[in-house]
Amino acid sequence: MLVFAGCVSGPHFYLQYGGEYRELDLEKILADNALAPGDNIKVANLGRSASASQHVVQIRDREVLHVHKLHDATVTMLRGQGYLVLADKRVNLKAGDIVHVQRGVAHQYVNTSSDPTVLLAVYSPPFDGQDNFPVNGQ
Repeated sequence: MLVFAGCVSGPHFYLQYGGEYRELDLEKILADNALAPGDNIKVANLGRSASASQHVVQIRDREVLHVHKLHDATVTMLRGQGYLVLADKRVNLKAGDIVHVQRGVAHQYVNTSSDPTVLLAVYSPPFDGQDNFPVNGQ
C-alpha cells in the first residue's frame, strides 16, 4: 500500500451532543489551536454533555503537581511520551496509553519528548476550568 505524505490524517473524533453530531479531525484541531512557541500548555475544548466533557491538550514541558477535587479524568495519549506522577507512583506513558485519574489524587505529567505531547482528556462531570489546585505550593 502506497501512502502519500500529507494525505493521511487522524485520528477523528465522533461526538454527539443531543441532536448535534460532529466529526473532528485531530490535525485540524491542532492547526486551529496551535501551541505558540512560548506556551507550555494549550487546551482545545471539543464539547460537553450533562455528564462529561472532552478536550485535546498539548503539553510542551510539564504540568505543575495538582489535584482536581470534583472531577475524574480519563486521558488517552495521542502523541508523544513522558511520565505521569500519580500519587506516589511514576507511570511511563507513550502514544496509545490510557490512564484514569480519580478526583482527589495529586498528579503531574512530564513530557520527555522534544515535541509537544498531545492527549485527549475526558472529564466527568464536565470540566469547568476552575477545579485545578496546585499541591505543595507549586
